Amino acid sequence: MCECKIYDEMRIVWLKHVWWTREVILAIAAGAPWTNESVAKLLENPAEMAAVFAPFTSHQNQTQMIDLFKTHLSLGGDIVTAAKAGDTARVSNLQTQWHQNADQIAHLMAGFGLGYDEAEVRKMMYTHLQLTTDEATQVLGGKYAQAIATFDRVQNEALMMADYFACGIINSGY
Repeated sequence: MCECKIYDEMRIVWLKHVWWTREVILAIAAGAPWTNESVAKLLENPAEMAAVFAPFTSHQNQTQMIDLFKTHLSLGGDIVTAAKAGDTARVSNLQTQWHQNADQIAHLMAGFGLGYDEAEVRKMMYTHLQLTTDEATQVLGGKYAQAIATFDRVQNEALMMADYFACGIINSGY
């Protein structure tokens, strides 16, 4: 597979990940009638991610990746819903689960045999969680200009993550 194609595909799935996450945050915050459809579209993303990795890792790893990223996305949506309801205890509990899930994702990806460092993947995932939390908090708090600026950071971080994962594949000789 061409190096450019690996970069392109990885960037597309990570950008879809953050764009549809933003759509779900906005839909939940607004109580939009299309929230369920937006969530359904977002939940397609883990399979799209796994498909990019399909030529480079086992079917079992792909299946675990799909499951872990679906959990990641579901927890994120639950956090926004609980925050909107003002349920701080539930938010705290869900964020603990979200970070545990990020740890599981980092561990899984480090085992792909593509040179991914578990600590580095964990750090990227934690940054992703924090930026997403900041964005959702700003949206829910009516700080829309800040939320837009934060989304710029979310998007840039997603591209950096995509490039890290693409480089792992390329540097592994595929």
